[in-house]
Amino acid sequence: MTTKATGQCLCGAVTYEVEIPAKSIYEGLCHCRDCQRYTGTAFSSSMMVPKAGMSLKGELKFYGKETERGSVMERGFCPECGSNVLCRSEAWPDLYVLAAGSLDDPSVYKPKINIFTRSAHAHVFAIGDLSKREDGI
Repeated sequence: MTTKATGQCLCGAVTYEVEIPAKSIYEGLCHCRDCQRYTGTAFSSSMMVPKAGMSLKGELKFYGKETERGSVMERGFCPECGSNVLCRSEAWPDLYVLAAGSLDDPSVYKPKINIFTRSAHAHVFAIGDLSKREDGI
């Protein structure tokens, strides 16, 4: 059984429909330096989904960079607003790594693991201890 979900970039120029497998392939937080730079924050929230279950409308621009494992990760983003949407790699020819923040309903994303924690920012694992507000600063 799969869950159908939709998503988009910030400006809406890129939209998608995706089938998320009932048994998670990967849903987690990646703390590698490349993901930190790609997202501009402490980690990327992402999930792997089968390419065959994804329908994309609009054009993504891709930037490829060799990972520390030797494969090339191509990061796809909207050429209009710059929002990251998905990544692809020769290491996973049948899968995309979908940016969880691009989902219309983020409740379908249920992270299960932190990876590349050796490069995690020191504050990340203390996030639950920070004060909380319903509005901005």
